[in-house]
Amino acid sequence: MSEDSKEHLPPAPQYARRSVDWKSLYLYAICLISLLVCLVAVASALRSGVSLIYPDPGYIDPNLSKSASALAKAAQTTQNRHNSIKGIFDGVTTLIVAAPLYWYHWRMVKRG
Repeated sequence: MSEDSKEHLPPAPQYARRSVDWKSLYLYAICLISLLVCLVAVASALRSGVSLIYPDPGYIDPNLSKSASALAKAAQTTQNRHNSIKGIFDGVTTLIVAAPLYWYHWRMVKRG
């Protein structure tokens, strides 16, 4: 190209290269993960609560005697109730751990 043709070309665009702000990326990632854990914990606790109120009827062998069938049904009801209470406790415990973690990191994001 001749010098005359270079004068008529528009200047090359200058792109500002921004570096990744690793601290913000980390904070947002922790917030996202802890928020998702909170949502899963709430859903798990609610599902266990519903299971406690409306337990699974389960299967009782129809060939059992009436007394054995009643014992099996009582044992199954107790086991369902026990599992539901454990599920509620697990969900609430997870929420107790994840929620403050979320709030702490979100406050750090807001501070800048």
